[in-house]
Order: sequence, then structure tokens, then C-alpha cells
Amino acid sequence: MFKSARPHIQMLFFTFIIAMTFPVGKQLMLEVPPMIATWLRYVIAALLFVVILAFSRRLSFPSAKSLFRYTLVCLPSLAYFAAMFSALTQTSAFATSALYTAVPLMTALLVVLIHRKVGKLSHWLALIVGFSASLFLVLQQSNANLDFEWNTGYSLFMLGCIAMAANPLVIKACYRQENFMVFTGWSLIAAAIILSVCLTPQIIDFNWQQVSGNAWLACLYLAVFATAISFFLFQKASVKLAPQQVSAYIFLIPVFVLMTGGNIDVNWIYTTIAMLLLSAAMYLLMRKQ
Repeated sequence: MFKSARPHIQMLFFTFIIAMTFPVGKQLMLEVPPMIATWLRYVIAALLFVVILAFSRRLSFPSAKSLFRYTLVCLPSLAYFAAMFSALTQTSAFATSALYTAVPLMTALLVVLIHRKVGKLSHWLALIVGFSASLFLVLQQSNANLDFEWNTGYSLFMLGCIAMAANPLVIKACYRQENFMVFTGWSLIAAAIILSVCLTPQIIDFNWQQVSGNAWLACLYLAVFATAISFFLFQKASVKLAPQQVSAYIFLIPVFVLMTGGNIDVNWIYTTIAMLLLSAAMYLLMRKQ
């Protein structure tokens, strides 16, 4: 029984780790510019994977073709994190996390456009209901009134979500059955190199002495937990669970942010409605076909 529940437990931990990237990223933006924060996140994560690959004796320079593939793979997530950190300077962590639940729906739409695969009606219904429930969570967040105001930060974040929605499609197109640790590690290294080259003037001019210990801890969390540990959890769980079941857990991200955010003011009538809709969406995705 525990063995069958293990992938679900792993996805719960994965979802919680990803949910915490929003409030942690929001705090980090108070001290570190968005692109510098993106660079730090990728450099630390890349260094971590270099160490892991070296200890596992898998660290060798890839061919030019493979390096090109790894560069393509890193671009969607790189665009997403740059957009997320930039958006969090203008948006709330809670509302941004709720909007992230549009990613599975966007991915499904991209699959239709690229592969002409429509999929099951129940899956579409679940994705639409789940995202609608998340919008309820966004609308009721401010002083318990429906006065949520859209700004350029949210528009930027939604562009980042489109990039993240394309991520699984790009990975599938570029993956050549190599060790997934190597695949992920070199993708992170490629992203770190791109950012290092593009941001060299900003990195040199930035006053690093102003960064507090808490900001460095936030960077470490984003690099280690939201990259390395979440990678292992996601990979292990996704092997055992159906794709729609994995998508279902994304709807829990704003719920975790709501549960852990002590200063979030909500209208509990709308929140209850949203929770019921999220439960219905997760049921539709989780049930056996």
C-alpha cells in the first residue's frame, strides 16, 4: 500500500517545494535584481550538478550537437524564471502562484497546435475547472473584496508560463535517451553560461555586500531544493503516475502558498468555492481511465 502511495507523496513534496519558490522569490526580489537572482539560481544549481556528475564519473564535455540540444532545452525554463522574478517585483506571490496553474492548460493547447492531438474531454474539463478555481483564489485575495488589479507584472508572468508550458515539448524533442542526470546537468550549465555572458556588466556593477544572509539562503533554496531535490522527486513520481495525475498536483500550488502565507487576506466564501472546484478538477485527473 505504501509503495503505491509513494509517488503521490513524492508529488506532494514536489508541489510544496515549487509553491515555496513564489514567496521565497518575492522576498529575494527585495534585495537582488531579477536577472541577478536568475543568474545566481542557475549558477548555484549548475555547480551542484557539476559536483554530482563528477562524483558519479559522468562529467565529460558533450559534442557540439549535444550542447546545442542542451541549450535549446534550457531556454524555456530560463525564460520562465526570468519572467517570474521580474514579475514578482510588481505582483503578489499568492496571485502569481495561482496563475501558474494555467501551465497544464497551455501545454495541452500547444500539443493540439503542434501534434494535432485533442485528448480526452474529461481532461480538458478538469484543466479548465482547475484554472478557473485558481482565478477565484486570485480575485478574492485583496482585503476580502473582488478588487484584484491586473498589471504588467502579471502579463509578463503569463508570457513566462507560455515558455514553461512549452518546456515538456522541447525536452521530448531534444532528449536522446542519455542519462537524465547528464541531460539536466548540462542544460543547467548551458543556462548558466548564457546568463553569465549576457549579464557580465550587471554582475560586475552589482553591490554584492548589500546581499543579506537571508537572501543567500533564498538563493540556495531556489537552486538546491527547487532544482536538484524537486528534480529527483518529479522524475521518480512521473515514472509511476499518469501525465494527467502529475498535472493534477499543480493545482495544489496556490493552496500551499495560501496555507503558509500568514499575511494573506482572503474571502473565505470564494476560497471555499475555489477549493471545491480544485477538488473536482483533481478528481477528474486522478481517476483511472
